[in-house]
Amino acid sequence: MMKRTELSQETSASFINHRSISIMKYLLISISLLFIQECWSQQESQFANVISNPFIVNPAAGGMAGVMQFETTARRQWLGYKGGPRTMMFTGNSQIKTGRRSVLSEFNAKSASLFKNPKPTTGALKHIVGGKFINDAIGPFSKTSVYGSYAIHMPFMNDMNFGVGLGAGWSNFRINQDRVVLFQDDDQTYASFLGNSSSQNIFDANAGLVFYNERFFGGLSVSQALKNDVVFNNVETQSSYNRHLFLIAKYKLDVNTDFQLEPSVFIKYAENSPLSADIGAKVLYHDAIWLGLQYRTSNAFIVQVGVNLVKNLYLSYAYEFSNGVIRTAQNGTHEINLGIYIGNNRKVKKEMEREEKKKEVQESKEQEL
Repeated sequence: MMKRTELSQETSASFINHRSISIMKYLLISISLLFIQECWSQQESQFANVISNPFIVNPAAGGMAGVMQFETTARRQWLGYKGGPRTMMFTGNSQIKTGRRSVLSEFNAKSASLFKNPKPTTGALKHIVGGKFINDAIGPFSKTSVYGSYAIHMPFMNDMNFGVGLGAGWSNFRINQDRVVLFQDDDQTYASFLGNSSSQNIFDANAGLVFYNERFFGGLSVSQALKNDVVFNNVETQSSYNRHLFLIAKYKLDVNTDFQLEPSVFIKYAENSPLSADIGAKVLYHDAIWLGLQYRTSNAFIVQVGVNLVKNLYLSYAYEFSNGVIRTAQNGTHEINLGIYIGNNRKVKKEMEREEKKKEVQESKEQEL
C-alpha cells in the first residue's frame, strides 16, 4: 500500500512538473513574441542614409530633382552576435509625365566622374511615383515588405515647393523554422503552437509631407499607419506594429567655392518607445564627395563617406558604433548604399558630329563662292 502511495505521489509530481514546464514554455514563447515585436519596432527604418535619401521613410520625398533615382542598401548590425539584424532594401522614385512637358532634366550629359548631385527643382506641379522593397531578419524572425507610393508637389511661397505623398503595401512577418534551435528536438509545445502558425500577412500604409527648395528640406511622415495587431494562427499576442513618426530637416550652406556644409536633424518616435534623434552634419567637396558625422541620442555615433562615381552611379558607406551598454556585445553596424541617377541626357557625341558636318558644309559652300 505504501509503494502504491509513493508511486502515485511520484506520478503526480511528474505530471505537475511536466505541466509546469509546458505552461512555462507557452509563457516564454508569448514573451519572446512580445520582446521581438518591441525590438523590431525600435529597429524600424534605422538607416544611416536617410538624410541623403529621405524617400526611405517618407513617400512624399521622391522626385524632388528632375531625375529618376534607384538605390540599393545592405545593412548588417551586431556583427559580434550570431543572428544579428540584417537588412536588404531597394528603393526607386521618379516624376511621371502628365502632359507634353518633359519631366526629366538634363543630367551629367558628358558622363563625367565626380559629378555633382542633382539639385531639387521648384516652381512647377509634379506627379511622382515610387516603390520600396525591404527584407529584415533577426535570428529566426524575418519581415519582408513591398510598398508603392504616389506624391504630388506644387509651388508654395516663391522658390519653395510643398508636397504630400501616400504609400501602401504588403508585409509578411514570419518565423524561419530552419533557424530555430530547440533544446528538445521533439518539443511538442513548439510544434503545436508555432509549427503551423509561423507566418502573418498584413496590409499597411504610410504617409508624408515635404517642404523644399535647392538648399532646404523639411519632411514629416508616419509609417505602419494602420497599427495592425500581431496574430499567429488566431492567437492574439497583445502586441501590434506600432506607428512611427519621422521628422527630417536639413540645410545646405556654402563655405567657399569648393566646400559646402549641410547640418541636419532626424527625429524618430515610436509608440511605447523613447524619442530618438540623429543630429549631425555633412561636409561636401564640389557637391560630389562627402563626409558625414551623426550622433544618435540612444548613445551611438555614425560616420559616413560617399562619392559620385561614373555613369551617374554613386556609392556610400556608413559605420555605426554604440557608446552605450551593448557596445561590448557587438562590433558595430555596417551599411553600404549603391545608387544611380537617370536624367534626360543629351547625346553629346552625336551633337558634335552634326556640328562638324554643318561646319564642313558651310566651308564647302564658301569655297564654291
